[in-house]
Amino acid sequence: MTTPAGPEQTPVTVTVDDAHLDELDRLADRLRAAGMEVEQVLEPVGVITGSAPPGWESLADLDGVAAVEPGRTVRLPPPDAPQ
Repeated sequence: MTTPAGPEQTPVTVTVDDAHLDELDRLADRLRAAGMEVEQVLEPVGVITGSAPPGWESLADLDGVAAVEPGRTVRLPPPDAPQ
């Protein structure tokens, strides 16, 4: 079950560097220890998603993390919306 990010939490996407793709579960544990609420570990693409408290940018300093980006929301108009 996914818990929505609280007001102080920021949705984040963590990209794992290629040298650590075989350690995704251990990296997810390190992210949890650093305060991230891990929601999904996407092994095929080397991505971990979740939410993190203020200062989430520091997650990029963890060994094995290639990048950390804030989550994005994409909304598409309904199929019958005027163009």
